[in-house]
Order: sequence, then structure tokens, then C-alpha cells
Amino acid sequence: MLKILNNSLNGITLGQRKVDLDDATLDESSCSLEFDRKHKIQSDSQVITLSSSETCDEFSLNGKIINFSNLEKFVEEENPLVEISDEEKYFYTFPQYNLVLYVDYKDKLFLQVLIYDESIKDLYENSGQKYSDFQKSKLKSLITFYGKLIFIPYKSVGNLEFNSSLSDIIKEYDILEKIIPDKKNILWINNFALRFDNEKLTQITIFYDKKEIIPIYYNEINISSEKGLSELLNKYDGIERGKSKYLFKELGLVVAKDFSEFHFFEQSLLKFWANLHRAITSW
Repeated sequence: MLKILNNSLNGITLGQRKVDLDDATLDESSCSLEFDRKHKIQSDSQVITLSSSETCDEFSLNGKIINFSNLEKFVEEENPLVEISDEEKYFYTFPQYNLVLYVDYKDKLFLQVLIYDESIKDLYENSGQKYSDFQKSKLKSLITFYGKLIFIPYKSVGNLEFNSSLSDIIKEYDILEKIIPDKKNILWINNFALRFDNEKLTQITIFYDKKEIIPIYYNEINISSEKGLSELLNKYDGIERGKSKYLFKELGLVVAKDFSEFHFFEQSLLKFWANLHRAITSW
């Protein structure tokens, strides 16, 4: 297993002189090395990058094992720079570790694990965007215009159309696939949860973060506001579900009274209305 410890990879250290690395170490090493060209004497050249010479599915970073079971959490916590290759592979740059990961999510492989010397930080840290901003940009791509989500009952929410296929949505929005294996397939995009039945989009749920509220409009009514909810209750039959939600069967809509959740349904789920409350609270 590849082991990164501070500024070393498998026992070879960034900045180490070429003359201090014997042939046996280089021949037996499972990593590739690059040297600077600042020195007149070649043997005085210093290691400026160390990288895996083969693909792997896990590695050790300062004693912590990183693999595809905890990679997403690691990325969310560390907020690296991110870029996507033409082949839809992901480059993550972690300036705090001088670390670059080249990730193939489809085959669950680290195509390259690389650490770089402080002297060439600009080479690796001059492009890409923060992971948190990258995630927000996905969410913004779901907004139709002017920062609004337009809701059309049983048809669409924003640019998300009911009956779209799971694969098409993942491809269109360049989403890292995160499916919860269950009786339902659920795809998460930030605070959006998309449910698929028979590979078709049948339910869209938004769990609202009060720090960043995107208004949702139906027929010019802002249904994510107190005033808008009152208008809905005046115009449509709203069924009160317990103390926390209103169900609008005519619209295929469930709204939490505190606006923390919005559930939108495709027409085919009508036959499940009787069990709807159980379905939406099981997520």
C-alpha cells in the first residue's frame, strides 16, 4: 500500500538528493520520482514530486486509510481544488497536504496519487475551483432563471423533468454518483434528493438550508414563503399531515410547515398517496 507520511511517499522524501538514493531503493520503489533541474551537478538534483507508479484503490495519508468508502467524506471535509478531465475523471488538489489525486469513480480507482514539493506549489495550485464552490455550481445548474426554481406539477422542478433516466441526469449535471442501495434508488445532489423507480425520476425532495434558500415558484406564487403557502391553502385542497406537513394531491406536492422540506411527485405515484406520509418520512 502507498504510504504518505508528511512529505514522504513509501519512505522517499521530497527534497531528497538524487545522490542519496541508491539504485536498490529506486528499483524497488512503488513510486515514480521527478527531480528538479536547478543544480549543475545532476546527482545534486532534488526530488520535487513522488507519485504512484500503478493504480490503486486505497492509500495511507498520515496514518489514515483513504479509500472509496470514505473518499467523499474526506473530500467534503478537506475542500480541495477540483478539475474534471475530458474523460470525466476527477483531479483533486489538497494544498494542505501538497497532494494530488486523479480519481476514476466509475472503476473506483486512484489512477494517480502524487505529492509535490513546496517549490512547485504554483504549478499544481493555479487552477481548479474549491470543491464547495464546485458543488454549489451543480445546484445552480438546476435553477431555470433568475435564481428561481419553477415548479410545474407532475412535470418538472427547475430543469429536472420527471421520468428522466438516472443515467441521463448523472451525465447532464456531471454528478458524482451517490446511490443509496435500497428498495428505492436515491441520488443526492447537495440538498436535493432524487428518487428513481425503474430507472425513471419519480420524486424530487429539497431539504432546505436556511443559509441559502432558493425560492420555488408555481404560477407566480412563491410556495417557499408564508404568503405563498397561504395562497396555496386558499386555492387548493391541502391535507394536513400530522403537525408538520401539508399535502396537495392536485399538485403532487408536500410542503413542510417550517419550509425545511419540499416533496414533488410524478403522476405515477398517485396510487401510493395512501402511504405517502410513510414513504417520505422514511428517507
